[in-house]
Amino acid sequence: MTTKEVTAIALRLFSLWLLVQVMMNILSLVLLFTSIEQYQGQVIPAHVHVMIIGGFIVIGAIAAYLMWVAAKSALARASDSGSELLGKDGQKFLLQLGGVYFVVNALAYLPRSLGFLQSSMEVTYVSFLSPFGLVFQLCIGLALLVKASYWAELFQKLRGRQ
Repeated sequence: MTTKEVTAIALRLFSLWLLVQVMMNILSLVLLFTSIEQYQGQVIPAHVHVMIIGGFIVIGAIAAYLMWVAAKSALARASDSGSELLGKDGQKFLLQLGGVYFVVNALAYLPRSLGFLQSSMEVTYVSFLSPFGLVFQLCIGLALLVKASYWAELFQKLRGRQ
């Protein structure tokens, strides 16, 4: 199996995993709405529920679709030989692949990490550490995706190769 084939399988598995996580977290959103309604003592209108859950599904489905489609263009830049993979383009590609993993992982677990709202009436700063960590992970993943060339150059300088 070549590097391109393994990478194609990995990117497509990430895409499917994200889609499954989006669907599994819908119940978490419904429970979160219920706990917010109980906490506030007000009923949230049904159209708000539908809009938020629909938005969550649409964003998750678009992210999964873009990962599925982007696998082709990302794989076109990857080479079959291992020595060329460690070149500058290969390093950018690997950093972007790591960024995709961080983004997918953060998007999958972020709604679930807000589950503390349903179990406690009191919100402390400790409760926000897990969601804050996932938001930080999301930011790091986005930085790796958007500025992969910057990070590749920085790592080259840190290794003393430039």
